Amino acid sequence: MFSSSARLQIAKQAARRYTVTARDGSGKVSSLAVKVHGGSRYATKDGISHLLSRFNFHNTSGKSALRLVRESELLGGKFESSVDREYITLTATFLKEDLPFYVNALGNVLYKTSYKPHELPESVLPASQYDLAIANTCPVKRSEELLYNITYRHGLGNPVLYDGVEKVSVEDIKAFADKVYTKDNIEIVGEGVNETDLKKFVSDSLLNSLPSGSSLVSSAAPKTFVGQENRARFAGQSVAAIAIPVTKNDFAQYEVLARYLTSPLSELSPLIFKSKLDKHSTTGLFTLFVKGSCATQVSENIKKVVSELKQGKDISVAKDYASLQYSIEADSTVAPIELNFDSVKHFKLSKFNYVAVGDVSKLPYADEL
Repeated sequence: MFSSSARLQIAKQAARRYTVTARDGSGKVSSLAVKVHGGSRYATKDGISHLLSRFNFHNTSGKSALRLVRESELLGGKFESSVDREYITLTATFLKEDLPFYVNALGNVLYKTSYKPHELPESVLPASQYDLAIANTCPVKRSEELLYNITYRHGLGNPVLYDGVEKVSVEDIKAFADKVYTKDNIEIVGEGVNETDLKKFVSDSLLNSLPSGSSLVSSAAPKTFVGQENRARFAGQSVAAIAIPVTKNDFAQYEVLARYLTSPLSELSPLIFKSKLDKHSTTGLFTLFVKGSCATQVSENIKKVVSELKQGKDISVAKDYASLQYSIEADSTVAPIELNFDSVKHFKLSKFNYVAVGDVSKLPYADEL
């Protein structure tokens, strides 16, 4: 017989399930996403999340990849699999009345993908190499990757895309899939979908047959590093960029800052290519990029931006602007992160991380900013 504590533990495990959220709409087109906490921060080997994402919508024990795609095309829908630092996301876009088919299709992919050995060298690796080649043409993406690496080192600092440095086998990918494709580690999100209908179809699908496991999401904030620098030569435009790790309590402050710096409210906006706040489950990263074809001009611009921010800026003037923009974006999101901008006032730059990509001989070092 089980003890009372053992029975309680079994009951808790049985209660743990995927989360299902949806928002209905009047349109005829719907989308369904299964978000798996299996992005690069959870990778067991560098790039394995990317390879697993590329394995999605290949052959399963029930359907060939060709049949799955053809059936979807006949219904006017499409599939997509993507990877970032937090998630592997499987997405389907389709006509609203075809919801049952796509729920079953996504469940089939998660539960029954075959992981045939020949698929890795013949289709998965070439597709991943294409993704990497596209990313490597962009100095901003290269800068962002370096900023994450020097800020977090591991976890969120892991490379998102597979670069072939660390060897990954089909067995490695299957083992990682078994770890992340569990009921406790996925979120199911519907757009233009009735939530009651979605929950019913999910409970009747293979998504409900996924094994129980442990959510990989941790409530602990990752260790971060500041005052770091990295440089990489790159043929093309040059980029100078800074990053600041952000606690969840400061999300509102840096959300306003990011929007202020690229708005007409800031005199620095013509100098800045992009500024943003990436919000993760336990941390955030504010990044700012200065880009141009002339490395000397990029150098002058990043020096001016950093100098002005070190003197301090009253960003409270952008609270209403940021709040409006954020609210508009949140309206198109099923479960947006709520932010309170009331306490946002003044920002002064102190410690940060810095990377230079491009014609680095003409770009400044961190101690010159």
